[in-house]
Amino acid sequence: MKVRYNICFMTAITSVFIPLAGLAFAQDQEQLSAKTRIENIENGLLPPVLVKGDSGWNIYERMKAYGVPGVSVAVIDDFKIAWAKGYGVKDITTNEPVDENTMFQAASISKSLNATAIMRKVQEGMLSLDEDVNEYLHSWKIPDNDFTANNKVTLANLLSHTAGITVGAHHGYSFGETIPTIQQILRGEFPAVNDPVTVTLEPGKTFNYSGGGTIISQLALMELENMPYPQIMEELILDPLEMTSSTFAQPLPGLFTERAATGHCNNQPVEGRFLIYPDLAAAGLWSTPGDLAKFAIEHQLSLSGKSNKILSQAMEEKMMAPYISDDYGLGFGLYGEKGNYFEHSGGNRGFASILFAHKTDGYGAVIMINSDTFDLIHEILRAVANEYKWKDYLPEPYEIVSVARERLTRYEGRYLINDDNVLKVREAGGRLYVERTGHELSEIFPISDSAFISKKENRRFIFAAGPDKERDTIEIISNDRKIIAPRIGKDKMVPYEYLMAGEIDKAIELYKSIQRSDASNALIEYQRIYRLAETLWFQKKIEEAIALLIVNTELYPDSEEAFRELAEACLMADKKELAIQSYEKILALDPRNKFALEKLKDLKQNK
Repeated sequence: MKVRYNICFMTAITSVFIPLAGLAFAQDQEQLSAKTRIENIENGLLPPVLVKGDSGWNIYERMKAYGVPGVSVAVIDDFKIAWAKGYGVKDITTNEPVDENTMFQAASISKSLNATAIMRKVQEGMLSLDEDVNEYLHSWKIPDNDFTANNKVTLANLLSHTAGITVGAHHGYSFGETIPTIQQILRGEFPAVNDPVTVTLEPGKTFNYSGGGTIISQLALMELENMPYPQIMEELILDPLEMTSSTFAQPLPGLFTERAATGHCNNQPVEGRFLIYPDLAAAGLWSTPGDLAKFAIEHQLSLSGKSNKILSQAMEEKMMAPYISDDYGLGFGLYGEKGNYFEHSGGNRGFASILFAHKTDGYGAVIMINSDTFDLIHEILRAVANEYKWKDYLPEPYEIVSVARERLTRYEGRYLINDDNVLKVREAGGRLYVERTGHELSEIFPISDSAFISKKENRRFIFAAGPDKERDTIEIISNDRKIIAPRIGKDKMVPYEYLMAGEIDKAIELYKSIQRSDASNALIEYQRIYRLAETLWFQKKIEEAIALLIVNTELYPDSEEAFRELAEACLMADKKELAIQSYEKILALDPRNKFALEKLKDLKQNK
């Protein structure tokens, strides 16, 4: 009996250890596979245009090239977080490392969480997507005007950016500044620094990205629930998904501050580490890639009918379907020929991020950085897509061919893209280079005798010979857009070129001429002019940047925001007189503007 017992005992022990050993081996293999995949991605960052024979880039080399201090990545595979990892540092002054628990400002990704909360209330019958949203607003209402005469603004319009609402971007506030309420932001009233939120296009007709519209949906949710917005989002989104490293509280609560990355612009920390964004639904979320991956996975599972922690499958399908625009649903951008991917990116001062996931196949990624450049983010995303073999995401690689130098010289010249963009083409050393207005010189590579590609952006250039050299053209293809650019002489200049040549008056007159012929022309949009100015400022072209801000005040003389931005730039450039004049213009538009009154008083006292 004793012998038999020992044999049985040993048999039992063996039967336990064999599967455990197998499990341990499987786990080791899985970890090895994840480690290999991570290393492949870290050394396989890819440009937007792929070329046969080109190798990938190393993540640390690209971080250095772009001046990005810190990166955090979470990868989704088979409806789970496959891995999460941090790179670099939270702050270049402390060198504290980024890890998977480091929190970043998610910026406009906030809009997708807000939209999900709204859809939950629609599912519960508390809100309607198709009713006049003013029915849900009490402390402020969308002002009626000619644009709203036939179609009122609905929640569906707000979530899909088809409401025709103004105020596209978000304004951060420094510590110590007075923070406006949501109503003050909507009214464009001190201490808010934006213009009033109004309807400037007929609702329901076209996509027009608007943070102002998202703020309106935030107010509707707050007045429905009668609670602070961070608490609403905790109960509806963050707590059900166990997003314990996320908050909409602004300023960031103290318990999270030590985990927060510092924002960086132009290789320098943002003053005060980061800005405060009171427009919470539009830009206020702090989070980690891991937490946002949980959010993405829940949408994937819900679409597949495997989870309903927040939305039912039917409501999820409604949210993810195109709404007026083929590229945007009710809270997410849609990507791919069949719209199989959902995504949202975000950029606050010193931060950038992206959430990108396949609707049904259970894979995706979230990437967050403490710098405001998106190029690195997309290089990492392409590396992940390549390693995990994402469907219909990466383009087919091109093969570079050889072109005779005399043919390249035929292509040299200036080509008119539109009324404010010229493409300059030149040959050097048997290679061809292009320079678009406001962009750096870059090489383009031949894929045939007449067709060339850029490795930096998804753009093709096809040269066509005319009856004579003066009538040559370039067909520029970017995604599905095609532009025919004719050759022009050196004497024809666009407004931006006059600006860069110091001829500001000529530039302003040409911009005004564009505005007179077509007030909706994208070339004279407020945000385009402002972004050009911001780019020049970071390039240390201060005079040119200020000249562009002056252009905005000329094109939009009733915009307090335009004069405020000009005044702030002038103060940083030590142009106090022009700053004073700008604040006086603000007071001429609104004599009760406390912000301008205080600034003027301070400037005149310290003159």
